[in-house]
Amino acid sequence: MRFFVTILVIFLLTIPTFARVEYTCENYLKNKRHFAIANPVAENLVEKVLKKSIKREIGEGKYKVKFQGYTLSSMRKGVFKYLEIIGKNLEIESIPVKYLNLKTETDYNWIEYDKKPIIFKSDMVFSYHLELTEDSINSAFKHKSFQAQLDKINKRAYPLFTLKDVTVRIRNNKLYVIMEYDLPLSSSKKKRTFMASSNFKVVNGKIKATNVHIDKSYGNIPLDKVTNLINLIDPLTFTLKVLNDNNCQTRVENVKIDDNIIQINGRIDVKKTKSN
Repeated sequence: MRFFVTILVIFLLTIPTFARVEYTCENYLKNKRHFAIANPVAENLVEKVLKKSIKREIGEGKYKVKFQGYTLSSMRKGVFKYLEIIGKNLEIESIPVKYLNLKTETDYNWIEYDKKPIIFKSDMVFSYHLELTEDSINSAFKHKSFQAQLDKINKRAYPLFTLKDVTVRIRNNKLYVIMEYDLPLSSSKKKRTFMASSNFKVVNGKIKATNVHIDKSYGNIPLDKVTNLINLIDPLTFTLKVLNDNNCQTRVENVKIDDNIIQINGRIDVKKTKSN
C-alpha cells in the first residue's frame, strides 16, 4: 500500500541507538538465540510511536500494531523480524477503507532508511486483507485518473456510446455498476442510464467480473459484451491502483463480496534494490 513504506521509516527512526555492535547478518540473526532485556521495551516503544504516527499521517481510525525485532543494533540498522498493522475505518488517499490487515510474511526484512531514496537491502513480502464498501469504490472514481479510464473506454466505444459517469451500489452481495452514457449519433442530448450486477473472481492474479446480469427491460444485449465493459471499467482493480504504491508489486489472490463488503486478499512484493 502507498503508506506502508512511510510507516516503516517512521518506526525505524524511533529505535534507540545504544548498542555497540551492529549485526545485520541474516544467518546470525535468524539462527542464533538473542537474549536482549531491552528488546521488549524497544518493541513496545515502536508499536506506540507507530500508532501515533499512522494516525497523524493517515487520519482518524482505530489501529493496532505488532512489531518484533532481533536485537537493538539490528533494529537500528533497519532490520526487523515481524510487523503487523491492523486498521479499522481508515481513509487512505481520500478513500474510506473499512478494514486493513497488513503483515510481513518474510521473517528477515532490511531497509536502509537513511538513504534517499530508501534502499531495500532484502526482498520482503507482505500479505494483506482489505475490506471496502461501495463508498470506497465511488470515492476512487472521483480520482482524477479515472477520467483517463473513461477516455480509454470511450475511444473503443465511439460512436456507439460515450460513458459520462460511473457509480456503484452493493446489494445482496452483488455489485451494481450504474453507467450514465449518451449516444453521439442520436439527436437527443438526454443522458441515459444502464445498470448491470456482477460478482468477481480472480483469474491469473487479475480481478474479473463473473455472473453478470442485466434487467430484461434493456432488451437482448449480449452478456459477454456487458461483462467486457465492466472489466474495462475495472472498479476493484482501479481502486487498488489508487491505494497502491508504484514501488510495490501487488498481487490479488482472492476476492469476494460478503455481507455487502468487498473482501480482497493478496500479497505485496518488495524487491531488493539493485546496485548501480
